[in-house]
Amino acid sequence: MKTMVMNAFNALANKVKNGTATDTEYKRFIAACGYLSNDEDDGRYGKAFEVLIVSDTARKKAVAPQGKIDGYFNYEGKRKAVEYKTNGGRISTLYKLTKPENAFIIYSMDFETRQTYRKDGTPRPTKHYQVAPVILKVSDFLKILEHCNATKVIGHEGKNDYEVAVQGDSAKLAKCLANYPIIFDPNAEYTADDFEDLVLF
Repeated sequence: MKTMVMNAFNALANKVKNGTATDTEYKRFIAACGYLSNDEDDGRYGKAFEVLIVSDTARKKAVAPQGKIDGYFNYEGKRKAVEYKTNGGRISTLYKLTKPENAFIIYSMDFETRQTYRKDGTPRPTKHYQVAPVILKVSDFLKILEHCNATKVIGHEGKNDYEVAVQGDSAKLAKCLANYPIIFDPNAEYTADDFEDLVLF
């Protein structure tokens, strides 16, 4: 995801430099600069992902406020709402949808496996996983997460409320999604048939 985000960012930066960026693209570039420059924000690449991986004609200028629609994609000749998630994104709201089979999510992963050590103290090699953004029905995404046992429960500091999140460093999930057949193309025109009879795992 980081590589993909930075490629999209650099392409947009070139448009800004050459004076060919639209007003919306310029504002999107400024927003992405702000997100990516905040080294203390672990979610900075996810935020940049949401504003950069969009269609050429998108009006999106910044990350959507919580509770608002993240973005849209072209579906059956119309604009269809879609949720953006990356790595260990929180997904409690997805379980509350009344018709998850009619909702869509764009998801991407980019992580390094945890460092482990042999009995003699020498480090085992780590592995880098990067999954290009895929677009799925929410119902299919939840099935994949269950199959991969790739969810976790997180709590808010000092509070007794909890949320479900993706296990963002799950190698099993990364391998499963690497075989998922629909890589997200922001400019593509999708139909219902594209999402039927898919082999999920």
